[in-house]
Amino acid sequence: MHNTPLSGVELPEKLVQLERERAIKWATMVSQWDRYNYSSTLHRRVNKGIPNSVRGSVWRHVLDIENLRQDGIYEAMKELGRRTSPDLRQIDLDVLRTFRNHIMYRERYGIKQQALFHVLVGYSMYNPSLGYCQGMSSIAAVLLMYLNEEDAFWALVALIGNKKYAMHGLLIPGLPKLLAYCDYHADMRKRLLPKLDGLPKLLAYCDYHADMRKRLLPKLDRHLNKYHVNASEYSAAWFVKLYLDALPFQLVLRIWDALFFQGESVLAAMSLVVLKMNTRQFLREREDGIRISLQELSRQSFNEDEVIAELQSVTADLSKSRQAIPQVVELVELSELNRQALERAALNSASSGTHDSLVVTGASPDSSAESWV
Repeated sequence: MHNTPLSGVELPEKLVQLERERAIKWATMVSQWDRYNYSSTLHRRVNKGIPNSVRGSVWRHVLDIENLRQDGIYEAMKELGRRTSPDLRQIDLDVLRTFRNHIMYRERYGIKQQALFHVLVGYSMYNPSLGYCQGMSSIAAVLLMYLNEEDAFWALVALIGNKKYAMHGLLIPGLPKLLAYCDYHADMRKRLLPKLDGLPKLLAYCDYHADMRKRLLPKLDRHLNKYHVNASEYSAAWFVKLYLDALPFQLVLRIWDALFFQGESVLAAMSLVVLKMNTRQFLREREDGIRISLQELSRQSFNEDEVIAELQSVTADLSKSRQAIPQVVELVELSELNRQALERAALNSASSGTHDSLVVTGASPDSSAESWV
């Protein structure tokens, strides 16, 4: 897990001054969001990088959190989850080991650990068809580095349920969307299906990556196939965790900025960028060396601006190729999820007196929730 603090090393004064000037420009855009949203100016500045000081405000706008949230739902889902979520024990365990060495998450039952626990428990009740899975913990933890607790909850709602990002299929049991990413052409599918049967969306993502690898990087594709490095064995983890742990943390933040603005096409494009920018190294290596290099990308030094420029180029190439990412999961409208959540909250409120009496007589909620305020 990434342990790098957000602030990084001390920067030269000129760079500090430049960052301040950029932050002022971004603050102006945020204050006039309707004017700048969808503009070429905004797109250009996103590609140059969002200053840390305004990243949370920008994410709130681009994920449209203010219009998505409904008063009362988060608190109701959090309370209902603490009482009845079947995922309490697993969430409790995962919160403990998420960003364990990061200053925000070091303290057991500290403020940020509590917020992370509440967000995950609340979401497990908000979307019971998905509930909780382990990939959510790291994603929610990063959101909480920039957003308050309730905003992080609604950001997670947007990433999983908004058609622009459509992460639901990457996380649901069977991982149908992630399957859909990993291996597009028939030969790779024949090899991967026995290993990944039951994970249709995951395979679709891995399929897509493998097909684009073959089309856009044919020499490297032949080399990787020669040493039996299947696309799914490295790209699946990239897609599920949105490149957390796979690449340096500051670069991951830049990728997330692009993802939030452009949508899920960024995930597929970035998987090709990683290979393209490391082609020479991979071509010099054999089976074990390739796998080790793929595992150690997070320790590698990247020029972030060059990576983002390449990401935009590859995204454009994929768009021109008209090879759309397969949509293999039908999403429930977020308005419908909100309606269902309100219904569950009302039922919980009506039955709370009965529940309290059960607690007194010994049918207590899961003990994992007892240590969380």
